[in-house]
Amino acid sequence: MKNKQHSLGFTIVELLVVISIIALLVGILVPAVQKARETAQVTQSKSNIHQVMISLQTYASDHNDRNFTTAPDNLSSGDRTGMSIGQAISALSGGLAYPLGISLGSYGDDTGGVIWFISTDGWYGSETGGVAPYCFKTGLTTSSNGKTGYGVWRYPNALQVAEYMEGDTLHSAYFAPKDTVPLKAIEDCDDMTGSYCPTTEMIGGGAPIKSNLLAIPSSYTMAPGMMYHPAVYQWNIFADQTPTDPMNIPRGFKPPSIDQTRYPSHKSWLMEHHWLQNNSGNECGRRFSGTWFLDGTGCYDGCEPTHFNAHPDSEPVTVFADGSSKTYSVNDFIIDSGRSKQDNPPGDVLGLYLESSNMAAYGFDNGAGEYFADTTSEIQSGGSPLKWSGHTHTKFGVKGRDKITR
Repeated sequence: MKNKQHSLGFTIVELLVVISIIALLVGILVPAVQKARETAQVTQSKSNIHQVMISLQTYASDHNDRNFTTAPDNLSSGDRTGMSIGQAISALSGGLAYPLGISLGSYGDDTGGVIWFISTDGWYGSETGGVAPYCFKTGLTTSSNGKTGYGVWRYPNALQVAEYMEGDTLHSAYFAPKDTVPLKAIEDCDDMTGSYCPTTEMIGGGAPIKSNLLAIPSSYTMAPGMMYHPAVYQWNIFADQTPTDPMNIPRGFKPPSIDQTRYPSHKSWLMEHHWLQNNSGNECGRRFSGTWFLDGTGCYDGCEPTHFNAHPDSEPVTVFADGSSKTYSVNDFIIDSGRSKQDNPPGDVLGLYLESSNMAAYGFDNGAGEYFADTTSEIQSGGSPLKWSGHTHTKFGVKGRDKITR
């Protein structure tokens, strides 16, 4: 009797079963791997922002406990009180090309390697946004190039602070792993101590980066309230203490110290500038039409990522004045501001941050009042954009808070 011959291969049914199992495993593992990767990126961002915070603390300890700023303390003092910031800079420097503002470091091109400053009076860029902590849309403290919201607050990687980060203005810790647009922009830059990669606005068409930002800022932004005198963001309608343009205050540009924070665990100090968590949209923001971000050469070659306050689901990695770093959702910030109104005196309906009517009524604002609120991704009921200006325009500035205890 002959033995039956058995095939050594798989049947179609067996193959389909194996493929189905593999597909199931892939479906289970891929999201888990992606989630683990995102968690690792957020953890790295927390580590990065902590390093930047330490560099700012070290800077402050070396400068009489005063927070980083590039504006002279006396910029708005004496005869300069009430001048525009551009006029004040010119008057302070005696009309000479005096280097004020952000120092960017040297760049080894045909200029012979110079120290780049963002300033006025002929120093590269002629941009008051390299001197003012924050440039408002109207009033005396504005950008000379019309860049609302621009300013030193976006540059913890200025050379003055980068000296405490191995002298590297493009140090990896200055950029969040998820912040892909600026990371792509600096791919071809020489990462060298004391050097900076210039932009087209700085040295013309020969620069390697197309951007109407005068330099590539860090992923992390400082709170303007931690750089301006508290009177700039003051608010007490019963004591006639209202928001005031820093050029109208003799000491408006004197930076506060960390010790002046009244709520150190609730006052944001550094925050991811771009919407990086829970962002399912395009890496380039799609609601920036008509703003300076897309004028001229355009930010990051015409691609400006959506900002941290673009959506209530945004969860920027944040460092608070007490040194703690965590992610905190914009929605929670907004809820906290609403809850804080319950503790206000009757007649005061303002929450934890200054809104458009509160700033425009006193001679300066930033468009809609909230930081670029008209370019947010989230449209709320009634067709109005999301409005939140915490971190940028915290009520009372350094003495205020962006969240409350839960």
